[in-house]
Amino acid sequence: MSQLGNLLKELKIFNSPKSERIRIGPDNDGGYVLLNDGLESIEVIYSYGVGDNSEFEAMFCEKYNAIARLYDHTVDSPSLKKSFFYFKKEGVGQKKTKDLNTIESHLTENGDTGKRLLLKMDVEGGEWDALIHTPSSVIGLFDQVVIEVHGLGTDLSESWLDKKIKVIRKINELFYLYHVHANNYTGVYHINWYKVPDTLELTFINKKLFKNAEYSKVVFPTEFDRPNNKNKEDKKLYFFPFYPGVIQHVSDIVRRNGWKDWRDVIRILHNRLREDLRSIRTIIGLRRN
Repeated sequence: MSQLGNLLKELKIFNSPKSERIRIGPDNDGGYVLLNDGLESIEVIYSYGVGDNSEFEAMFCEKYNAIARLYDHTVDSPSLKKSFFYFKKEGVGQKKTKDLNTIESHLTENGDTGKRLLLKMDVEGGEWDALIHTPSSVIGLFDQVVIEVHGLGTDLSESWLDKKIKVIRKINELFYLYHVHANNYTGVYHINWYKVPDTLELTFINKKLFKNAEYSKVVFPTEFDRPNNKNKEDKKLYFFPFYPGVIQHVSDIVRRNGWKDWRDVIRILHNRLREDLRSIRTIIGLRRN
């Protein structure tokens, strides 16, 4: 298997028979899907990459009586002013610099290492260098980890692919990948036999909190997901390694709505055939990516 295939293989999704999802944040860019279990015990959110949107952090803290530590060296303050926000104009990186510091250093200086924590990170590609240098013992302190990962379909050098594989494997040792959503501001690329979303929102659940894990049969996007760009259709992840298959997809529709949605079943079968043909045509060079 190629390095790209090895990276995609690491993005295997897990579920638990009794798990439930919840969406927190706006109905577009900036909202995320979490496991709806144990969130009331979270004391502190560590949020890296605030930008101009801190609605997720505000809604979470208001709902669960938590505080949020916000870090971003590219803005002077968060867009919302909340008493439970603690902002520092500093980003996250692999070591201490003028503008950056490490997750470990932030946890230590705040005295948060013994608390119930949630990590949210959207740092426009900086996640790979930051996380590969973050000790597993530090990552494992978080109950849930939500990361937007970038460059999956564009930064394809051997060194970058190797770094991405190591980062995901490090997280997978301690967490289960629970939810995935493609950001529709960026594209989906046909690369050899694979379809690769360039930007994904990933939700990981600490294995200490997630019992009876099994391979997921969930079809993405789910009813909890929303397109980041509300003016464009959401990206459907009906391909490896995210798609549980046509049979499971049809079964899911019938379970939720019965056979009254038989037209959707026909549409799924038709689209599946069309997408397979499209991929084959792309591979043999009969159409552009």
